[in-house]
Amino acid sequence: MSQIISFNRYPTAALCLVLLALLGYMQPWIVAPTGSMTLNAFDLAEWASLAPAQRATSPPLLAPLLLRLQPVILCLILGAVVDRRMYIAISAIAILLLAAAQLPPFEYVYDINNLNYRQQFFLAIVSLIGGFAAMPLRHQLLVALATMVLPIAGLVTAAIGLAQAEALFRQFQVGAASGAGIVILSLSYFALLALSARGMISRRPAAS
Repeated sequence: MSQIISFNRYPTAALCLVLLALLGYMQPWIVAPTGSMTLNAFDLAEWASLAPAQRATSPPLLAPLLLRLQPVILCLILGAVVDRRMYIAISAIAILLLAAAQLPPFEYVYDINNLNYRQQFFLAIVSLIGGFAAMPLRHQLLVALATMVLPIAGLVTAAIGLAQAEALFRQFQVGAASGAGIVILSLSYFALLALSARGMISRRPAAS
């Protein structure tokens, strides 16, 4: 029987790629020609949430949701790749910090009906619970599927979220170009996919 192992066979490389993806998330995703508006994914999601048209999407605030899903996906990957005690500690700290960074401002306590704040709070909780729930996941097939599906989901949601944000810029007649952030994040996801595929192939026993 073939043994299926994903990129938790290469936890150091996987953790480095997750850090690179986070760097991409914080780099500019949209750059205006004048340079007056240069937004990373976090700021872009917040800016998009202010557009009245986003209140009418299904689900509401779709563009911010797609952009904000990236830290959630990275938390799930962090949980899935750990298989050694030292990596468990590193991943746990990273998941906690990422979840905390996604929390809405304290004003949410006084404005619980705010859709934007509610979305941020929900995604922070999903990141926290999902990241820690993925740590004990040791069923080889499930881990392999997760570590293939999550980077693909990241690529798709990031591309659609950016496209929707760029469409909002055009509605306001503001020309803008994609920044380096989306490129770095996408390359990180592709590298994680390659790492996962390599892990699967390298652990297949030779045919008798």
